Amino acid sequence: MKIYLIILVSLFSVSICAQSDAAKSKIMLVKEKLENVPAYSCDIKVKIDVSFINIKERTGKMVFKNPKEIDYKIKGFAFLPKNEMGATTTDLFNSEFIAISLGYENNNEIIKVIPMDINSQIVTGQFWINSKNLISEMILITKDKGSYSAELSYSGEKFDLPSDIKITFDVKNQKMPALLTGDLESYSEEVPDMNKVSKGNITIKYFNHQFE
Repeated sequence: MKIYLIILVSLFSVSICAQSDAAKSKIMLVKEKLENVPAYSCDIKVKIDVSFINIKERTGKMVFKNPKEIDYKIKGFAFLPKNEMGATTTDLFNSEFIAISLGYENNNEIIKVIPMDINSQIVTGQFWINSKNLISEMILITKDKGSYSAELSYSGEKFDLPSDIKITFDVKNQKMPALLTGDLESYSEEVPDMNKVSKGNITIKYFNHQFE
C-alpha cells in the first residue's frame, strides 16, 4: 500500500510539473509576440468612466518604440508610460516566474503567473490566452497600486495588435491610479464614500497604425 501511494504521488508530481512547463511555454510564446512588434504610431480615442469625475472622450496619438517606451500624446491629458500595462506585463514575463494552467474558459486557456522575486511589485497575474497565443483578458494584482484588469479585442491588425482595450482599476479616496494623470474637466457634485473602493474604467481604441 505504501509503495502504491509513493507511485501515485510521484505520478501526480510529474503531471503537475509537465502542466507547469506547458503553461510557461505558452506564456513565453505570448512574450515572443509582444517582443516582435516593431515601432509604430497610431491614433487613439480614450474614454474614462469614473463616478466622481467628468471628462469627455479624448483623441490623440500613441507612439510605440517597445513595451517599455510608449508615449501617449493627448492634449490636456497625460499617460505615464512606465505604468502602462504592457510594460508591467513585459517586466513580469522577463523575470523568473511560475506558471500554472487553471483550465479553459470560452476557448481561452487561463494561466496564473507568480513571480519568483519577493521584491516584485506584482503579486500575481492571471491571463486568458486564446488559440493565437494572444491575451484576451488579464488581471494584475500589485503590492502598492491595487488590482488592474483588462479586456483586449482584436480586429486583424498587423502583428496581432489589439484594436480595443478596456482597463478596470480600483478607485479609493478620490485618487486616480498611477496609470494616468491629466487635466480633468471637473469633479462631479457627488461626494464619494472616502473609505469605499469602487471601480473605474478606461477604454482605449487604436486605429490608423503606421509602422516604421
